[in-house]
Amino acid sequence: MEKNKIKLTIIVANYSKARRVLENVKNLLNQEVDFGYKIFIIDDSCNAEQVRIIQTGVQDQPNVEVMINCQNVGYSKSHNMINGRILGDYVFVVNPDIIFKEKDVLQKIVAYMEANKDIAILGPQQINDTGEIAMSVRAFPKFHIQVARRTVLRNFPIIKEKVLYDEMNHLDYSKIQDVDWLQSSCVIVRRDFWEKVGGYNESYFLFMADTEMCLRAWEMGYRVVYYPEVRVYADGKRLSAGGFRMFFKSRFVRQHVKDSLRYNLKHLFSPDPRKKYYEKHSH
Repeated sequence: MEKNKIKLTIIVANYSKARRVLENVKNLLNQEVDFGYKIFIIDDSCNAEQVRIIQTGVQDQPNVEVMINCQNVGYSKSHNMINGRILGDYVFVVNPDIIFKEKDVLQKIVAYMEANKDIAILGPQQINDTGEIAMSVRAFPKFHIQVARRTVLRNFPIIKEKVLYDEMNHLDYSKIQDVDWLQSSCVIVRRDFWEKVGGYNESYFLFMADTEMCLRAWEMGYRVVYYPEVRVYADGKRLSAGGFRMFFKSRFVRQHVKDSLRYNLKHLFSPDPRKKYYEKHSH
């Protein structure tokens, strides 16, 4: 394969983490690959200093382009700004805090996608700054379980079991495996699938667009795969973290509840698409 042939479009959306973004992009530029790639940094911080730090840090990098929003348009819309400008066969969505310590991450994930054409979305293992494996895998959500997670209800025996399942605490994070959905903090998406669904669903402002994209993948006959053969590193800070009281303190938690309610109402009577996929492909 030609070294300069672009195989991958990378999106890093920044919200007030400019210096971590520069470390992220520096790691990406040091990846050892046999293909080319284009990096888009999309800034939603609405902060002149954040923009200055990023633009100064990447000004000498011809394959890095900075796109600046004058207002925070939300997670889905900011990522969809690359629609019509995607280069290569894959879209790689990367949160600003992600760090690549190994230099073969891009090469390995692209090679695995090339070898497995039925995968639409793939995510590597994530290690938090604390050294713990991040819970980047989730079960398809149920609103009452998501509410219970934030209250004392999560400690009730029957509900506790359901909460733990929703959080995938039982998962063997050392194995390559199909999963319901992956948090989009670091995922590679097949371009033709991305374009079929139009990117992220913009009716979700900040959360659940990644959930719905994975659900659409299963519905359309693709797989969603957790791939721990490669690792990335993250700060482990989640905007939606916190219990019931945080609903009154954090606009991010309130947005998470709003987006979750929208998703659950939309898919209230939808059958499990992963089960339907297996039923269809078991014959």
